[in-house]
Amino acid sequence: MKNKYFKIFALSIVTLVLNSCYPDGDVNLEDLDTVSTFYTENDFNPAPSSAIIYWDVAQLKGDDGDDIAYNGEIDDEILNTTLDNLVSLYGASNVFIYSKSETPFPTPNNASVTVITSNDPAPQVEAGIVPSIVLRKNTQASIIYPPCLPGFWYWYCYPPVVGVSSYSVGTVLLELTDLRSGGTSASWNAIIRGLLSSSSSSNSSRTIEGVNQAFNQSPYLK
Repeated sequence: MKNKYFKIFALSIVTLVLNSCYPDGDVNLEDLDTVSTFYTENDFNPAPSSAIIYWDVAQLKGDDGDDIAYNGEIDDEILNTTLDNLVSLYGASNVFIYSKSETPFPTPNNASVTVITSNDPAPQVEAGIVPSIVLRKNTQASIIYPPCLPGFWYWYCYPPVVGVSSYSVGTVLLELTDLRSGGTSASWNAIIRGLLSSSSSSNSSRTIEGVNQAFNQSPYLK
């Protein structure tokens, strides 16, 4: 329940930023990007020393048909930039990829990181991170239902989150859970908000910059 209300609060902040920054004239899309991070202080005392990333970007969808189609266009940037930051924090030998297949897609850009599947023994890690994306075009409040995802050796479903958007926007969410406590609530949330433009090169560079910024402004992760 706590996690549910946190997400409602976090997405509301994103919405407030969206509405207050809506351009009246010519503004570069990059100028509208924002990166917000929230964390539970007690979960990082001490900080984790190892992590596993779920190698998939789930699209969080509403029930009103106003989601924008997403076909994994920036999966590579989201996943590999997150992976690079985890390796920088904990070292390649202390970072793992949880993949639905033995050949992860997109291809991890760090061959030193161990890939595991549900058929492999679970490694001893202290943190798990799950990425997702929200693409909306509705001007009304709506319930966004995340899918049930295979967690780290168990199945779980996120609670629904409430979001409001006044125009088409892409928001990347990163959720890191402290697995040492055995809890399922996120210990660290990053909300990386930016418009999806028609330029794939622009989307790529802005996504990488946003993910890097989320980690840079979270020194307590190490």
